[in-house]
Amino acid sequence: MLRTGKVVSASHGKLEVCFERPEACAHCKACGEVHESLVTIPGSAPVGSRIDVDMPEKQVLKASAIAYVIPLLLLIGGIAAGQALFHQEALSAVCGLVCMGLSWFILRLIDTKMRGKDIWQPKILAVHEEE
Repeated sequence: MLRTGKVVSASHGKLEVCFERPEACAHCKACGEVHESLVTIPGSAPVGSRIDVDMPEKQVLKASAIAYVIPLLLLIGGIAAGQALFHQEALSAVCGLVCMGLSWFILRLIDTKMRGKDIWQPKILAVHEEE
């Protein structure tokens, strides 16, 4: 996935890059009318320059699956376990929400483990100096 963004700050080998929302997202509005996003990327480039950034699509899909599937599975599993144990809808719902809350800790562990892996990092392909 190739995106072009503008470097808004740079320090200690990290860039904060502002990306505009892609045209494909123009009519979705699922993100709540946010037109741009700020992302921290390792690398170096002058502030104000435009950079081309690549993130392999397979890794984007894997990250999205991890972020959405794990909480969903724990929610469903928690509801099923709550129903089997308590036989009450309210307690089953609470059990499901507690299990879904536990997914936050699992996602944090996965994030900590995968953070240093190079395959998950976006790569700067080109730097275009501001004119």
